[in-house]
Amino acid sequence: MREGVVASAFSKFDKAMPDSEAKFIDVNDLRVGMYVFLDLDWMKHPFALNSFRIASLDQIETIRGFGIGQIRWSPEQSDPELFREKERPPAAPNGNLVARQAVVDAVVAEAEVLRQRRQLLAAQQEGLAACERQFTVAAHAFRQVMESADTQPEAARNKAEQIVGGMVDKMLEQEESDIRLLSENAGEKSSLHAVNVTVIALLLGKTLGLGAEELTDLGTGALLHDIGKMRLAERLRWPDPDFNAAELELHREHVAHGLAIGQAMQLAPRALAVIAEHHELADGSGYPRRLAGEAIALPARICALVNQYDNLCNPQNPTLALTPHNALSQIYAQMRRHYDPEVLTPFIRMMGVYPPGSAVELTDGRYALVVSVNSLRPLKPRIVIFEPRVPRAEAMVEDLEQLPTIGIRRSLKPLQLPRAVYDYLSPRKRLCYYFERARPNGESEVPT
Repeated sequence: MREGVVASAFSKFDKAMPDSEAKFIDVNDLRVGMYVFLDLDWMKHPFALNSFRIASLDQIETIRGFGIGQIRWSPEQSDPELFREKERPPAAPNGNLVARQAVVDAVVAEAEVLRQRRQLLAAQQEGLAACERQFTVAAHAFRQVMESADTQPEAARNKAEQIVGGMVDKMLEQEESDIRLLSENAGEKSSLHAVNVTVIALLLGKTLGLGAEELTDLGTGALLHDIGKMRLAERLRWPDPDFNAAELELHREHVAHGLAIGQAMQLAPRALAVIAEHHELADGSGYPRRLAGEAIALPARICALVNQYDNLCNPQNPTLALTPHNALSQIYAQMRRHYDPEVLTPFIRMMGVYPPGSAVELTDGRYALVVSVNSLRPLKPRIVIFEPRVPRAEAMVEDLEQLPTIGIRRSLKPLQLPRAVYDYLSPRKRLCYYFERARPNGESEVPT
């Protein structure tokens, strides 16, 4: 029985700490509280297990009596506070107590740093998982709205307002919100565009000072802006450069279909305006009524811009996708006459020069992926840096606000990245966004 227990203990250790990561300590430096591993046959020592936390000075003396110079141990499973106790085993006869104590203190400090890093990594991973759960819930609920809009319009409206109301409440609870890049596993492809446009439109509406009721109407209209496409043939739902005039006209009828569905759902007037006018443009070149300037409702002006941005980043044909940085650049350089400048300027400021999802080269020559942006600090996003010595699953999100000597040199297309960097950073082929509470400048990331 005891042999089985020992084998189990070794097996657990081997999985937790590969030989390449094992740490060793001189037996003369052992302290009460250290978690150690005895690489001895289980018959050659008196302890119940081959791995355990040292509980007394007697155990240390017993280990020293084995005649081995060093022993494996785990800082993570040790108790750092016990290293600081005044009662310590005597130093080796010819040892240097001060030097040995310095070694122990350094090991203790390393263990504490490692503990805090793991705690922070767990908090970051949970924060991302929470955003992805919320995105997935919204995407699933949106699909239910689409399925019931024609047959149960009132229930569909209630569901849509429930989705958006939850987002608005959460957003208004937060003094500041960061735009967070999600993994490609979040949500589902059919709902991605609608939820993306809703999230970004709400954040922009909040930036512009809209109140709770206005945000709810904006978000509901943004969520349902393309609902009329459900009445089109599949091949007509997405604009195609090869459409002839008749096909283009049929495609554009999704606006009228959407307005009819929204009226049947008894949506609020501002939400209906978003559906009716989200393809109108500030210079009068849009459709269906060629409205211009302030004749277009503000919520529709917001949705039109956000809709264009997401279509550039997430086109129906992924091979035509632009990077977030290039999408913003193209909107500003080639399309800015289409959009209200009092909406466009805050949008660019909110998304940052390098929006979430941008692959970048840093000023120190390293590569990184932007994962989160705060509109108040657009040039200092949060990033994941390519660091081959750190497993990708353990890569930390770094805040450039806390790294004053490092900045972003340029944005890159994913295919410009070296292969090893591309595989590590995994630039998203389709971008999913959600929002999370912004971390105030200077606040510690380590949970307390």
